[in-house]
Amino acid sequence: MPMIARRTLIAAAGAALLARPAPAADRRPWVFAFQPQKDPAGIRRAADEMAAALGARLEREVRVLVPLAYPATVQALVSRQADVAWLSSLPFLLARRDGGARLILAEVRTDSQGRARTDYDSVFVVRRDSPLKDFADLKRRAPALAMVFTSSTSTSGFVFPYDRFIREGMLKPRQPPETLFRQVAYAGGYTQALEQVLAGRGDVCAVSDYTVEGPRRTVYLPEEKQRELRILERTPGVPTHLIAVSAAVDARNARAIRDALLDLSRTRPTLLSDVYGASALAVVDEDRHVAATVRAIERTGLPIRDLVR
Repeated sequence: MPMIARRTLIAAAGAALLARPAPAADRRPWVFAFQPQKDPAGIRRAADEMAAALGARLEREVRVLVPLAYPATVQALVSRQADVAWLSSLPFLLARRDGGARLILAEVRTDSQGRARTDYDSVFVVRRDSPLKDFADLKRRAPALAMVFTSSTSTSGFVFPYDRFIREGMLKPRQPPETLFRQVAYAGGYTQALEQVLAGRGDVCAVSDYTVEGPRRTVYLPEEKQRELRILERTPGVPTHLIAVSAAVDARNARAIRDALLDLSRTRPTLLSDVYGASALAVVDEDRHVAATVRAIERTGLPIRDLVR
């Protein structure tokens, strides 16, 4: 065999080996954590189906973990109880800071105008019959309102709306939202935040735009409940949620997981949309993808060192 052909064959074989999962010496199941953005039971059903498909491609069992709170997803990555996690950008930054987590993929979302994006809007949502007409109303009447955030570690459901309040002069950096509103609650997930507004326990909530508009909004609430809500105001530029691996996952396995997820994104996109409503997954630059969240945190002066430890 000619020397050039031989070298080409050896190089191709080496590349194929690098793309494979780890050898059989370590065949424990992968644990894939899913951030509890909606009803945990609903996430679990869709996540189990996705995990089964992912495991078939990796030729390795994939188990699902759905914590009851956002911080628990971070802790699972940091403590290496989870190998992979689907989470938003602030929890990822915490997991990267405390445990060396690495971004491997980001969501692509189709917005209400049919555009594919790796960013989306944080929205303030009220009941359709709310007397609040616009953001100026919210600003003027804040001391009399009950505000519902998604979670203290939610990017669209806390960090971006908090940053908006500061930029609008309603709060100072580090000033607690409780000093602005009559009442403040942290619902624990998007569906729960929307439900609190529907039930009258909150006047306004902060969530992601795709929970109340677009092709997959019924992932979070059925259509009859969606019709009882409306968007009051938008804050654009939130990075889409992402998939990260823990520091315990080596480069070879990270590539295998990434490639298997990309394959699912292309061949079985409904698996993604059934979990959180994403239309695809894409390879992105880690620092560039989360830059808007980093800037928002810097402006707010949020003490993120205290959020998760």
